Amino acid sequence: MKANRLFIACVSTLALVACGGGTELTGTLSGAAQKPTAVTTSASGSVTVKVDGESLDVDGDFTGLSGNAASAHIHGPVGSDGTGPIFCHLKVPAATSGSIGAEAEGSVTPKCSDVKLTDTDVTNFEGGKMYVNIHTNMNPNGEIRADLTKKD
Repeated sequence: MKANRLFIACVSTLALVACGGGTELTGTLSGAAQKPTAVTTSASGSVTVKVDGESLDVDGDFTGLSGNAASAHIHGPVGSDGTGPIFCHLKVPAATSGSIGAEAEGSVTPKCSDVKLTDTDVTNFEGGKMYVNIHTNMNPNGEIRADLTKKD
């Protein structure tokens, strides 16, 4: 009888953890955060990424880019030089200011809204190994960047 109660308690706890709403990560976009070389820019922004099961939700904004945003991505996992490959493409307007979202437009792949996260991906996000980058024609390697960290 005690074993059954213990089993039910464990299953209930795991179910609550699995349905706990995911992990929220945040970051502040700046040229100073750009790696491996900082970019001098007045651009700034913020981003929130929610990792929930196999899916990502992204919300944020930016302002003051040197030119229109050419692209935006989540990159990672981060290498020893502080940079990583494109993980997925984000939606940003071709403008110097605007909103950031997961539903990238056009034929780019993978779109962040379509990504199915693996356990390794979740570990990389939760372990601080992912970042958001917004690229411009003047700064094709990225004008502003935000390293993603768990929200307190």
